[in-house]
Amino acid sequence: MPSLNKVSLSAEDVAGIPESAWRKIEETDDFIRWETTVTMPNGMRGTILRTEAKFVDELVELNAELRKENAQRRYTAGMGSDKGGNMPMVHTASIPLNIYFRDFQDRKGDADYSSWWKRQERNQPFLVRDKGFK
Repeated sequence: MPSLNKVSLSAEDVAGIPESAWRKIEETDDFIRWETTVTMPNGMRGTILRTEAKFVDELVELNAELRKENAQRRYTAGMGSDKGGNMPMVHTASIPLNIYFRDFQDRKGDADYSSWWKRQERNQPFLVRDKGFK
């Protein structure tokens, strides 16, 4: 029996699949998983799984409120550096775990990638600060 290959697709890759083609196969407190069957260009049939995180809209709204609040403060206001301490770790983003694992799984510890990721337009809703790291 041939082994099944797992391929990650972007939202753009599956944008042409109509919503009516997806069938809900699992729902938990945190996500909904959908499935559809497609015919590949070579004639083989394949299954695509789509996972939607719940509460992303609420997180994006909360991040927008935090961005507004943080825009009025210095980058490290209230942190250890005000008291002569070392530069603290500063909360700069809140990212849903499914997006974090998708985008950072193979990039652990890569500070350059993290900075690049935060500057991308599609990731702006997950930022809680507009200044200090761009």
